[in-house]
Amino acid sequence: MSKDVEKHLLLNASLPSGSKKPLRKSKSSKPKESVHTEIPVQAVEQIETTRDTVPAQAVAPAYDEELAQDIVFKPNPGPQTSFLSSSEREVLYGGAAGGGKSYAMLADPLHGLNDPNFSGLLVRHTTEELRELIQKSQELYPKAIPGIKWSERKSQWTSPRGGRLWMSYLDKDTDVTRYQGQAFNWIGFDELTQWSSPYAWDYMRSRLRSSAKNLGLYMRATTNPGGSGHQWVKKMF
Repeated sequence: MSKDVEKHLLLNASLPSGSKKPLRKSKSSKPKESVHTEIPVQAVEQIETTRDTVPAQAVAPAYDEELAQDIVFKPNPGPQTSFLSSSEREVLYGGAAGGGKSYAMLADPLHGLNDPNFSGLLVRHTTEELRELIQKSQELYPKAIPGIKWSERKSQWTSPRGGRLWMSYLDKDTDVTRYQGQAFNWIGFDELTQWSSPYAWDYMRSRLRSSAKNLGLYMRATTNPGGSGHQWVKKMF
């Protein structure tokens, strides 16, 4: 092989694939091989330097149990969820015993209790039945609204922001006169069919009024099948 042919082959071997002319990155007289061997080394050094500068704080922090919020009440799918999400003014939640109706009734006014303009009333037919409902509220409300206070004398819950919920009874039709002249954003009747006539329900409708438009006006009721008021409740709802 002649020296000219050998020189020509060496020149072609130094060219990148598919190129017809040598690369011209600089006017340096250094062989092309030295250029190609230095670039990868510089790139590796740069990548390693970047990795060294990644702060340890980039790792996700450990789960903090103290900051975690406990789920105080989660409605069951179905009637309980539908009851609590209803926007109608008057809603009845009916069903057999053990369906979570009383807890749903207690949970419903929680949406407004943190508002200073909220005024609610939850009633049972007798004082004995009311006592059981109060006990359930004492389990739920302090967890749902930290700082909420219960007054035994007034039979009233008061939130830190001033919202109020009275818990009382309506044994006789004449008991409704205790609320003459008062106004409520929210009124609840637990076990509505225990009232033999619609008198108490109809009268308390007139107490449902408020100047706080953002809170809305709601009457809520729960009931088991049967009871002395079964027929009028069925007719109304």
